[in-house]
Amino acid sequence: MNHDRRDGLHVFDLDGTLLRSDATLGPYARDGLNKLLDEGTPLSVASARSAVAIRSLLAGVRLTLPVIELNGAFLTDLASGRHLAHRTLDPAVAAIALDAFGRLAAEPVLTTWDGTADRVLYGPCGNPALAWYVAEKRAYGDPRLSPYTDPYAEVAATRTAAVIGFVPDEEAKAAVVVLETALGDTAHVLAAANAYVPGWSEIQVGHPKAEKGVAVRELARTAGLGDARLTVYGDHLNDLPMFAVADRAVAPANAHPDVRARAAVVTAANDEDGVVRYLLDGDTPSGAGTPRIPGD
Repeated sequence: MNHDRRDGLHVFDLDGTLLRSDATLGPYARDGLNKLLDEGTPLSVASARSAVAIRSLLAGVRLTLPVIELNGAFLTDLASGRHLAHRTLDPAVAAIALDAFGRLAAEPVLTTWDGTADRVLYGPCGNPALAWYVAEKRAYGDPRLSPYTDPYAEVAATRTAAVIGFVPDEEAKAAVVVLETALGDTAHVLAAANAYVPGWSEIQVGHPKAEKGVAVRELARTAGLGDARLTVYGDHLNDLPMFAVADRAVAPANAHPDVRARAAVVTAANDEDGVVRYLLDGDTPSGAGTPRIPGD
């Protein structure tokens, strides 16, 4: 059956996909998303970032559907910040993750939720990637941000959405093995090079079902779009779970090779607003040209 590319629900990754390489949303992409929303196209976001960051980075985009944050740890109403569903670590598992990060000499950052309030808790910021992580949140006024004295005391009293540490790129594979060995099937470990601090990789520990494939289907059901055609857009390995459950997967030209190989469509790169250009005009690199908003 032939489908218009705008049919159904569309869910976008942020960094490397919808955002440009400087972590901004270009004006063409912003205006294009709003045009699609005004025309009734259901759109949302599935990101490793938080709802606070999504609101800041997508300022001016009139999203109304829930968003997926922290790689699926939360399904969240963007306007209120209320979590509609959560997949979080219990205190014992979070403590094991802290033990493993300690053996790696990787200072942890915690994202916690007590049923009401979210917090992002950090220590001395002893490496440049961690300093960037905290400084970026300060820059957009993240109200969750707070220092900790004892991370074990923090995770003992609440649910933990993510335990994050940064290691040099050359140590990332070994660090993942340490964490996976310690945690087994009680948690999911993700590692990715940090595009904004070269030489450092971010490792995130979350609930075993805190992944985008599970979350994007939950988003569709929550939005009353469970039977709608699902198109997803992503550039990195953490996007592959949602590629696996989507009717169509789209990747920008800058995507990881394994992601491009799994995509039904490869668009122009993120710095050319490729995924939005494709959705609006059907443009791919072979049909590249100056982006325009139809009707402008």
